[in-house]
Amino acid sequence: MTAATTSPIAFVDSSAIIALVDRGDATHVAAVDAYHSLVDHGYRLFTTNHVVSETFDLLFTTLGEALARQWLENVGLAVYVTDSVDEDKARARVLASETHRPIRYSDAVSLTVMERLGVADAFAVDPDFLENLS
Repeated sequence: MTAATTSPIAFVDSSAIIALVDRGDATHVAAVDAYHSLVDHGYRLFTTNHVVSETFDLLFTTLGEALARQWLENVGLAVYVTDSVDEDKARARVLASETHRPIRYSDAVSLTVMERLGVADAFAVDPDFLENLS
């Protein structure tokens, strides 16, 4: 009998979703390749309710209402709904960030959730988000 293995988990940032959806995005091809690699390696992907909101708004303003609504209707990711503990920790993270290296609130929420769940891997193309992972 072999020991059960668990699938790796990766958080998905809005930057990766936008890159996947927007064929004109400079990182589209790399994002598609990265997505396929994650799936091929058995990763379970998830995001947060904040990222869903942020992604919808970005798609709405950049690619139009119809595409944003279509994406929202077909979101295939597991969505972690943040709570007041996550919100408080994210707020503290933003307020503690140095002014020369500020962090956006949505990124602070995402990083807080990743820490809370013990997730180290993220699918993102936003350099600011990736810089804050380290």
